[in-house]
Amino acid sequence: MAKLELINGLPRMKAEAASLTIYDETLEVVESGAGAGEINGPITSGTSVPLPNSQTYTGDELEIYLDGNRLYSVYDYTTVSSTQVQFTFDLIVGDYLRFRIDRSA
Repeated sequence: MAKLELINGLPRMKAEAASLTIYDETLEVVESGAGAGEINGPITSGTSVPLPNSQTYTGDELEIYLDGNRLYSVYDYTTVSSTQVQFTFDLIVGDYLRFRIDRSA
């Protein structure tokens, strides 16, 4: 895979690793008995939700999706620590959360 990058002020193609994503995990909200990739719900707004596999993040690198729709920091969720977020709305049984972090360019 290659990307276009400015090198010495000139556009050049630069080789890049095949995968840009360094973290991509999902959580399904289940009624009870959560296993791997699941979390017990429903979850009320303001409840801390840990990232799957104890992942840590810094700044704006974390992307969160709910049932395929991108969520936005502050409006949809807030950061609690480097491993947890809190949603500004309730999560219901059947919701799918996807957490992603892409490698810095």
